[in-house]
Amino acid sequence: MKTQYFSGNVKWRWLALSLVILANRGYAADPLKTAVQAMRCQPAGTENGFNGTCPYPTDLYNSDPLYRKDLTESLKEAGLAGLVGENSTLAGPESPLEPVSVAGKTWLQGSVCETGNCGNHYFNFLYAPAEHLVRGYYYDGKGHWVGKPDAEEVKVLRGSETDTQDVQPAAVSPNAPPPDTIWAFPGEGGKTLWEACGGQSSSCSIIANTKYYVAVLNHKSVRGCAFGDFYIAARDTTSWQQYDTGTCSPDAYIQKGTISRGQYLSVDISVNGVLVKQYPIGYWSMQKEFSGSNRPSWDKAKANAKKSQQ
Repeated sequence: MKTQYFSGNVKWRWLALSLVILANRGYAADPLKTAVQAMRCQPAGTENGFNGTCPYPTDLYNSDPLYRKDLTESLKEAGLAGLVGENSTLAGPESPLEPVSVAGKTWLQGSVCETGNCGNHYFNFLYAPAEHLVRGYYYDGKGHWVGKPDAEEVKVLRGSETDTQDVQPAAVSPNAPPPDTIWAFPGEGGKTLWEACGGQSSSCSIIANTKYYVAVLNHKSVRGCAFGDFYIAARDTTSWQQYDTGTCSPDAYIQKGTISRGQYLSVDISVNGVLVKQYPIGYWSMQKEFSGSNRPSWDKAKANAKKSQQ
């Protein structure tokens, strides 16, 4: 299981799901060795039991010399030579290269990061194999651009899930939460997340963020737990709830992780390297995204596939 992941790159998977049926099922059963083939891959989704066929960046780096050349040369031009590859510093968790539409143009989008440090050291990128174009955003404490992404590409590369107003509680008044943020969400007993976190003197930190869920750790436990209290705020119900941490050990730590070979964001609580609790908020968010009226339609997908072949 991949053990780290970074926030800000979940929404593009929802965009890519509309392309699921564009791949021929007989073709998709074969290993995808080139980026051109990957443009027709099947992203993981409800229709295929979340068993996608899209290749991982490292696998494609080893199997497709043109992709490897384009990526290597683009990084070198940006002064970031040696950033990717099996023995690079970003040889940790990665997300599959899946088709994504940006302003009417289809790219492959992927991400790689450093093992154990995904939140602070990662590379998000877009690749168009036909044009040999690479657009990327590298973060190592500071942001670095690869290529010259336009405004829409920048939004995808930087991620649209994290609302800057949610990064930390902003001081409005000691008693009032910042308006229109998760901190105003009520929980059990009507207490807002702002109140649970100590108001202006907040003891909370956001750990991970998706379209529907935000994971928050309160470093100051109301029940005396040395590790702290763990909350999840739900954007669709505008509420928050406290969840079991599985441990109160002072040696416990919390981090972003993944499930399903890096496809879905999770929040992992561990002690001395042993996982004690895992909350797959990325998977939960995906379920919300494709429930009710948003549920994928086979008829619509087939119609879209037919149009693409005309």
